[in-house]
Amino acid sequence: MRKHDSFEDDGRTIADMSGVGPTPTLRPQPRKPAAAPDPANDRPWEQPGEWTRKEKFWAVLGALKATLLIAGAYLAGLAALLAVLFWLWK
Repeated sequence: MRKHDSFEDDGRTIADMSGVGPTPTLRPQPRKPAAAPDPANDRPWEQPGEWTRKEKFWAVLGALKATLLIAGAYLAGLAALLAVLFWLWK
């Protein structure tokens, strides 16, 4: 954004900072207990959803594939390191 462009707020909330206050730097004071937020269904993406059996299967499969990919990269690096050490020792 250039200096001369006008700023237009689109009204979206990136992070709710309503419960955050200033931090005292010179004299620490005990914190007041935060009030519990009112339950509302205005954020359905934060509500825990029920997964179907098929969705659970694909989530586990994806996690397994990621784990095997990372383990394979580490094993390939270890094999290369051992090959270089063996070549230098011989």
